[in-house]
Amino acid sequence: MRIQLISTDFDGTLVGHPGDGSCVPELASALSDFKASGGLWAINTGRSLEHTLEGVALLCAPVEPDFLLTHEREIYRRDARGNWRDFGDWNRICRERHAELFLRSGPVFDRIHALVDATRDVTLIYERESGPAGLITSDEDVMDRVTASLDALRTEFPDFHYQRNTIYLRFCHRNYDKGTALGELSRLLEIEAAEIFAAGDHYNDLPMLSGKYARHVGCPANAIPEVKRSVRDAGGHVSAKFCGAGVAEALDLARNGAKTKPAAL
Repeated sequence: MRIQLISTDFDGTLVGHPGDGSCVPELASALSDFKASGGLWAINTGRSLEHTLEGVALLCAPVEPDFLLTHEREIYRRDARGNWRDFGDWNRICRERHAELFLRSGPVFDRIHALVDATRDVTLIYERESGPAGLITSDEDVMDRVTASLDALRTEFPDFHYQRNTIYLRFCHRNYDKGTALGELSRLLEIEAAEIFAAGDHYNDLPMLSGKYARHVGCPANAIPEVKRSVRDAGGHVSAKFCGAGVAEALDLARNGAKTKPAAL
């Protein structure tokens, strides 16, 4: 089947850090060719909508994304006036379920507050509407210890989950992540998983790289080992190139069916 939709993470996947945030030539060419063939492009990121638009402006890609999947769960499409709007009822239902979850998660947040108080170099992030929204740690070793504690909490509160990317973590409902958001987008567009390609580099990308929501998956050389393992397990391509260049290579292989030896972990 022809690939009709691509779902790409942003930071660490399309662009690297440090860097100027611009689109590398290989990625620019791959995106142009894909869009010229009638394909649709969704940026699937942990960024907010506003922050995603800032990144897209810096990216200066030769083509525009058709959809923005933000906060690892929301779905937006551009209207006739060029404004980004909720696509379907997904965002409304998602917000309602998160509000309900957080409302009944007082005991969880009590434990999280105690964890933060007892752990150095951990900062709790608040949002005005929902209260505690996530965590930032000083480094990934600290985040490893924090997530181990949160995983223990989840045995008592199974609906309470999190999405992690480097030193950043966002609290969420277990049913909402980059994978389920991509699944809903594919349902709305009536595009099968066999016609979808996804690429990412970090923990929060794992839900869309399992092969369930996108049969074609890939990652750049800078992806964490867990992502590389997931991509290989799903029959995808681990590039030896970094960030956008690696995504371009993986997309080309997925579209054209070429076979290459995957890069080492």
